[in-house]
Amino acid sequence: MSEYLKQTIMKHFHVIILLACVALVVTSCSEPRRYRIGISQCSRDDWREKMNEEILRELMFHEDAEVEIRSADDDNEKQIADIRYFAENGYDLIAVAPNEATALTPIVREVYSKGIPIVLFDRSILDTTYTARIGVDDEALGASAAHYAHSIVKPNSRAIEIYGLRGSTPAEGRHNGFSREFTEAGGIIVASEAANWRQEDAIRVVDSLLTIHDDVDLIFAHNDRMAIGAKEMAVKHGRSDIFIIGIDAAPSIGIQAVADSIIDATFLYPTEGHRLLRTALAILRGEPYEREVTLPIASAVDRTNADILLLQNEALKTETNKIVILKEQVDTYLEKYSSQTMLFYASIVVVVLLFATVFLILRAFWQHRKYQERLLDQNRQLEEQRDTEKRLNEQLQVATQSKLMFFTNVSHDLRTPLTLIAEPVDQLAAATNLNATQQSLMQIASKNVRILRRLINQILDFRKYENGKMELCLSKVDLVACLREWLGAFEAVARKRHIRLTLTGVSHLTATVDVEKMERIVFNLVSNAMRFTPDNGAITLDLSTADADKMILSISDTGVGINDYEINNIFERFYQADKANPSGSGIGLALVKAFIELHKGTISVKSKVSEGTTFTIVMPVSVGDSQQMPANAGSQPITDNCQQTADNVLELHPVDIDETSLTDDSSLPLLLIIDDNEDILAMVATLMADSYRIITAQNGRDGLRLATRYVPDIIICDVMMPVMDGLECLRTLKSEVSTSHIPVLMLTACSLDEQRIAGYDSGADGYVSKPFSADVLRAQCANLIANRRLIRQLYLSSDNATPQSETPDSNTQLPTGIDSDFYRKFLEVFRREMGNSDVNVDRIAQMMGLERSQFYRKIKALTNFSPVELMRRLRLKEARRLLLTTEKSISEIAYECGFSTPAYFTKCYRDENGETPSETRARLK
Repeated sequence: MSEYLKQTIMKHFHVIILLACVALVVTSCSEPRRYRIGISQCSRDDWREKMNEEILRELMFHEDAEVEIRSADDDNEKQIADIRYFAENGYDLIAVAPNEATALTPIVREVYSKGIPIVLFDRSILDTTYTARIGVDDEALGASAAHYAHSIVKPNSRAIEIYGLRGSTPAEGRHNGFSREFTEAGGIIVASEAANWRQEDAIRVVDSLLTIHDDVDLIFAHNDRMAIGAKEMAVKHGRSDIFIIGIDAAPSIGIQAVADSIIDATFLYPTEGHRLLRTALAILRGEPYEREVTLPIASAVDRTNADILLLQNEALKTETNKIVILKEQVDTYLEKYSSQTMLFYASIVVVVLLFATVFLILRAFWQHRKYQERLLDQNRQLEEQRDTEKRLNEQLQVATQSKLMFFTNVSHDLRTPLTLIAEPVDQLAAATNLNATQQSLMQIASKNVRILRRLINQILDFRKYENGKMELCLSKVDLVACLREWLGAFEAVARKRHIRLTLTGVSHLTATVDVEKMERIVFNLVSNAMRFTPDNGAITLDLSTADADKMILSISDTGVGINDYEINNIFERFYQADKANPSGSGIGLALVKAFIELHKGTISVKSKVSEGTTFTIVMPVSVGDSQQMPANAGSQPITDNCQQTADNVLELHPVDIDETSLTDDSSLPLLLIIDDNEDILAMVATLMADSYRIITAQNGRDGLRLATRYVPDIIICDVMMPVMDGLECLRTLKSEVSTSHIPVLMLTACSLDEQRIAGYDSGADGYVSKPFSADVLRAQCANLIANRRLIRQLYLSSDNATPQSETPDSNTQLPTGIDSDFYRKFLEVFRREMGNSDVNVDRIAQMMGLERSQFYRKIKALTNFSPVELMRRLRLKEARRLLLTTEKSISEIAYECGFSTPAYFTKCYRDENGETPSETRARLK
């Protein structure tokens, strides 16, 4: 048997064993729920022992219940503890015979409030916070004892009452019933003292009372034990003639005492233990039950019937014992039946499992054969996939080398024309006969020629490193002095952006390194730090030595940081962490790593998003023997490289706007330029300055703020920008009521159709690709503004306040979109308020949900009229319509259209139409 087949069988055996366990658990857990009932007896006496026997006898007929009985031994605190025990240990129901009503009422109320059913028996509490109560009418029982006493003693007899426990409800009831009935029949109760239900206390109390009252005829005790104690003291005092009456009639105490002529009579106080258990189970099972059960009062037990009751009790005990024996036998039979049933079910399970095991073994064998076939097929596919991946890797290597070769060849080809461009541009930039615009354009060109030259040099250096042809030109220098000199190129930019640029660590370190490559390492890392550190941030260079032959240079910033995914890829060639807004070639850090490895060093990076980044370089202090060259030979390219790198650092400056030049009286349209490249901003602003008023922003968020504030006539927006890119800015502009009408021209280096489609879907009005022609840019801006003017005319001509006969083009349709919705809403608001001569621009703007300046510019951009002029024209058009279509007087029309006086209406109408309202009505009729 193969290893796979063995493992499969073992796996299925586990399943079989699990199924067997589940079957056994199911068959063994089929018992019904068992209810737990706690019974708290207040004391331990013969009456309660009889009741407990009845409860346990009844329990034999209920297999779903179990009972625990606890006695408090006449102690309130112990009974409270017993009740808490039942409540805290999950008993389903608690039956209580309260020792004292006052002391036990709070605990019963507390447990009942928790949702645990409470059944009171024998005694009660001071309120009704219980589920059910079973007891005797103790007051009627006391009255029955009084009636019986009058039947055996002479009229006007004297009696002593032996009280139970003060505060217990049976004692209070028996006293009230006996004293009322006995005194009403002429009897006299000479004393009523408590003996707390105990025989020894009754002996002491009766001894004292008979010493004082030796002429009594009757002693009434609240239970049989106290009655027996009273008889003992009566005999001792020579008063065997005193009649003794008790209560409870327990067979072994009260009835036996009557039969033995110790007491004269006792009254049956029913125990009804079976009734208590049945009521509790009815409550738990949700069956009907009586909340208040009052047990009937039996007749007195005296010498005439005591013997009969004792015989009946003995017969009952005998029958009870027989029932117990039969119950034990039935339980034994049931246990055997259950065991046999379990064995039968287990046998069935074993047989089923055997069949299942055989089936699973066969099935595992068949699956194993299929698995082997499938595995062979997968192996063939993996081999084919491996061969394919090998070919793809080879092709990828060839493609990568081809790409690098292409970059290298293109870079070489670009060097010649770039050299021919650089020198004339530098000379023109230094010329003194250029005007300010020409000088600005030439400085931009000169700066970007240097950046292009640096990028070409980086590509050539990286290709040389890839081919293993790059060598070090070592020299011994003071590295600290070099770092100070290199950082000087960034001081101007750092001051302008309020960035703290500091050098810490050792004050002097002589190292043997390739100075030119070390310089480019430092400039590349500091340039990145400057690019991604916000204004008022900090950049720190720290140079230290680990031991005699190693140095550590760390460059830390407080910039935006790098996330965990990108931090593992930043040293890969052509990788750019900011895919949305790339600002470099993607080989800068790869070249830095190559230069450091040439120095036999390592570079690592740690970063936390929104907190900053730290690059750490560890390399030997002395890489090798220095070449015989001047100590400062390695610093020859410093000035040029400093300028190149510093030029490439992104500088962010606040836009200075002359608000006085942005008033609505200016004849030139307002142009907003949004681009993160300062040179593009400067160049476009220079090209468009003759025909437009210019405001600029360096990211989409600032552009939105300026567009909302100034509502320009046209916007030129770059696509790729930090903070908020151009497409998001465009979508927001077109979704805002105050800016939705503004034409937006996207300026981008992206040439793919999909990217242009995304821009048009976002609401772009046009595209201009980089590099662009200044004439094309001017023409597109002018064309968009002209189209916007045509739309204004459509709005005016489509206004349904104008009669159809006077509309320039009756087929003109109102444009759709947010601007159309805005204008419709304006017409609805104005027509609603037209009759109010006090309505003004502020009121209409507030009802439109805009600031006054935003509302003014929006209306001006859509209609070429100020809001005041537009509202006057609409009033006059409505007035003209009413003149031609109704018989209303000129005064009525003037007030209905919102003019303050008919005279002012006539003046405005004549200025607009060249004739008075009366002349118009007369002419057209």
